[in-house]
Amino acid sequence: METKEKLLNSAKKLFSERGYYETRVSDIVADAGLSQGTFYLYFKSKEDIFKELVKNMSQKIVKILKEYASKEDNVEDIIKNSTLDFFKIMYEEKPIAYIFLFQLVATNEEFRKLYFEKNKKVRELLRIIVEKGVKSGVFSYKNTENIVNIFMGYVRIVYLEYLLKDNVDLKDILSLVSEGIDVILKGVKG
Repeated sequence: METKEKLLNSAKKLFSERGYYETRVSDIVADAGLSQGTFYLYFKSKEDIFKELVKNMSQKIVKILKEYASKEDNVEDIIKNSTLDFFKIMYEEKPIAYIFLFQLVATNEEFRKLYFEKNKKVRELLRIIVEKGVKSGVFSYKNTENIVNIFMGYVRIVYLEYLLKDNVDLKDILSLVSEGIDVILKGVKG
């Protein structure tokens, strides 16, 4: 395994077990079986390695959304499947996401900027998908911005409350999300 990858794996493991503030660079290198000097060949600080973990997590999300945004399939299926895939990725990344959102975004301006930068990219990709639905006539409601906000708001609530706070099982989350997306797509009128 590549040295940088060893450091990232150890950091992810230790941050997940101990949290951000309780994990030290010396813990990470000890777990990876490397020297402290080796760490600084790849990362400037504990903050720097954590940013790399967050960027890796974000890249997975952006990659999957780009794939879905480029598809010409049924827009409703694209929205539903991309949302379910988002939750699968975030379930795997739960400890890092929890630390990022609940410990670091609130207290660190650099992490806050990173959050808004990544969120903006997700919005742009979702907007591309929703615009396909508006242009093709799948959505009778034409305000793309509001549709994006509705989807993102729903996903954010489920993500924060069920996945991060209440630690609900992935199977139950996927079932809830699948049903929720259906309700949003069909509207709440009977």
